[in-house]
Amino acid sequence: MLSAKSDLSSTNVDWWFMYKLPKGCGPEDKVSLGNEYLYFQSGQKTALSLSSNKLGNGPQGALFNTLQQLFESQSPNVGWIHYNDEYPASMQNSDFPPNVPAKFYSQNARASDRGKPIDHGHNGHCKGTLAFDLESDTAFWLSHSTPRIPGLHLDNEQAFFYPEYADQYAQTFICISLKNVAAAQSIANVLQEQHQPQVFGSQLPSIIKQDSEYSELWQLAQGSLPPAYSEKYAEKHGKKSPSDLTFKSKEGKSFRLLAKSGAWFDDFWIDLVGPTLEVDLRIETWRRLTKTAVLPTKDGKDIPDDYGKQDFITTYKGREYHHEFKDLGDKEIIDEITHVDLQMLKDHKGNMLSDYHWSYTKDHAKWAISEEAIERGKTDNETDIPTHISWVCIADMNRMTSQEKRGGGAICFHEPLLWQSLNEIERISGKIT
Repeated sequence: MLSAKSDLSSTNVDWWFMYKLPKGCGPEDKVSLGNEYLYFQSGQKTALSLSSNKLGNGPQGALFNTLQQLFESQSPNVGWIHYNDEYPASMQNSDFPPNVPAKFYSQNARASDRGKPIDHGHNGHCKGTLAFDLESDTAFWLSHSTPRIPGLHLDNEQAFFYPEYADQYAQTFICISLKNVAAAQSIANVLQEQHQPQVFGSQLPSIIKQDSEYSELWQLAQGSLPPAYSEKYAEKHGKKSPSDLTFKSKEGKSFRLLAKSGAWFDDFWIDLVGPTLEVDLRIETWRRLTKTAVLPTKDGKDIPDDYGKQDFITTYKGREYHHEFKDLGDKEIIDEITHVDLQMLKDHKGNMLSDYHWSYTKDHAKWAISEEAIERGKTDNETDIPTHISWVCIADMNRMTSQEKRGGGAICFHEPLLWQSLNEIERISGKIT
């Protein structure tokens, strides 16, 4: 039997959420090492809080307890499919899926790359594990934002599924115990059709074949090499419509998976998530300016039509960034969170998390919450949107124009207490540190 596992014991839970802190935040006497994390699980009656466990620090915690089921399993009925847009460094030839040839950097490459697997940049920008047990008809889906995990061919008593190199930036995780294997198949179909993930290290029970009742799982495990999507590709072949899949957890909680492929070629957050949920959003994602990955930005004092009236500009490394965007229908608003402050949350002992804060430049997490309509001066008489809709979205897509040509998605659900915690820690201002 497979399930999401709790943080303080190895008992089954319906779902859990983790938000890892970046390295170097907090007061001088308690500066974070980068493996601490906030934790929330199904049925919890208290706010998001700092766990007593640490990632990669030993055989404990929700992530370890959940993944350990797979690595210690000897059952021929248990299978899994790992995917990550950055391969683990410890891969071997046998870890590549059938449709993807194994490629490794040669000894002539730079020292840090030698002998490591070469990533395929056209696959989806997504990371996770889909696992299932045919005998007990159980499954779980882990979606997260950390590159190159889980490591393969390592001593689990040393690795504990979280490497030290990943401590630098904040990250998010969500794990859901699925209603049954059929739910896992539905998710596998969306992953294959929209995300087109970089698959590795899969294991399938022998009964799972192309022409079996589990064909969706089989197809995902084969891997794929998508074309180089572009606006010209979309013009020639047509835009591929996004997906909106509702699926159930083991205990019947509803989740919505909103996903798009690189062949859709529109903004994931502005043009899909906000309009589909019919809410204004506040989002925290990785945002960096490079030659191939830029944010929408225009110089000048006048705010163009595609920015909101409350837009403001911050400067990072000499470039200006806008932080409020309007969707294509000019109806919903996207606010980009500029920094996170945990002062309203507590640790596992009940102590307030004072002085734990960081800017988006230290955050590789991808999450969003619906914004209260009243924050924009709206009332129920002026809009069809209720005053408070507690949408929480945990995603794998960033707010960068480079992501328009890659697949990915967001898991969205209603959870008022978690929404309240995230609403209390997000900040939108011109201060970038």
